[in-house]
Amino acid sequence: MVSWQSIQSLLFFFGPLLLPRVLATYRSLRSRPAAQIRALPQATSYALAVLFVSGLLAFFSTFPVFAPANIFRQTQSRLQTPAGVLLTRLAALRPLTAVDEKLRQALDSGGLDARLLYARYGPHVVTTCPFAIPGELDAGRTYLFYALPSIITPHLLHLFALGIATSALLSGKEGARWRTVAAIAGMVLAAAEVWFVANYDDRRNARSTRLNEIDFIYWKLQVWRGLAIATIDGALGWVIWLQATGRAFLSPPPVRERLLDHGKLMEGLLGKTRGLGVVRNGTVRDASMRSKVDDYWVKESEVMKDVFEEPEVLEAQRNALRRIDIVKIGREADSYVQTILGGL
Repeated sequence: MVSWQSIQSLLFFFGPLLLPRVLATYRSLRSRPAAQIRALPQATSYALAVLFVSGLLAFFSTFPVFAPANIFRQTQSRLQTPAGVLLTRLAALRPLTAVDEKLRQALDSGGLDARLLYARYGPHVVTTCPFAIPGELDAGRTYLFYALPSIITPHLLHLFALGIATSALLSGKEGARWRTVAAIAGMVLAAAEVWFVANYDDRRNARSTRLNEIDFIYWKLQVWRGLAIATIDGALGWVIWLQATGRAFLSPPPVRERLLDHGKLMEGLLGKTRGLGVVRNGTVRDASMRSKVDDYWVKESEVMKDVFEEPEVLEAQRNALRRIDIVKIGREADSYVQTILGGL
């Protein structure tokens, strides 16, 4: 088991590294402009629904009704209690089954080793493993290999759910961005559980003399596994929701997408320019339309001349010219003209 001193050491080591990032993320969430927040895309809502169902099932799996019965807790017995006494106490609570008889044989033949394996791997592995007998040499390793499929299966189902939730086809680019992180988190969780079971020390249970001193790790792992999977699904759904709605974890689009967007923009601008040229050519080539244009500009010149001769307008022009740097404007105009005409 991980001691409190180890947890404190990890906090002291990683705290200065993680705390500034957490605070920066919190400040970015608080200062996010409302204009950048958008509605949740429909595809992303499907991914969040998958994560919600996965987390909900994982949370429900922690309920005692979904775990096999622990006969030592049912009968309030110690690990050293003989199998015959265990079954007698169990028969007083409910009718015995064929599985109970197999368990009695395993406990009788295996002694304390069988009881330690029962606390670590649960009743199903102890009663059905055909490759070893408790008490034999390397029986613990054989039981570990036999229990691996039942340990890994929930994690494989979890990885399958994560793969669906982070697929680009279902959740779009918002969910696909977290595909690698989700896969790593799921595999690390599976590896951590296998490592913990494989390296668990049974000496504490072997020395236990009371029921409350026994560490029934098989039943504890079911609870820890369900809570860990639900936590990963909840955290992943939260970050996907933050990114999909524009609240956090925003990143500039890739260079390829930006080039494609700029190309489409230039193509639209070129089409508008060509359309304007067609309209201009049609206007110039038609005599009646050309005369209307000429009349418009003659009249516009006369109107603007009258306007600029007004005393108020002249005074406003003088005031504006006093505040404007004519030399700077001239340089900017010259630069603009050179930019436009530089390729001609």
